[in-house]
Amino acid sequence: MHQSRKEQSVERANRRLLFTDRKEAMLLDEWEDDMEAAAEWSHGTMPARRHSQEQT
Repeated sequence: MHQSRKEQSVERANRRLLFTDRKEAMLLDEWEDDMEAAAEWSHGTMPARRHSQEQT
């Protein structure tokens, strides 16, 4: 059984949209991890910065 051109174009559009949604979800997951790391760093859980000049 053959698909009409309209059915084929709808199917292609659906695949493109699903791929885009999946890609967006993966990026959001990465960004969420980055934001959590940045929040931890900004709240002082990372080692403090050293002073650039030594005091004598």
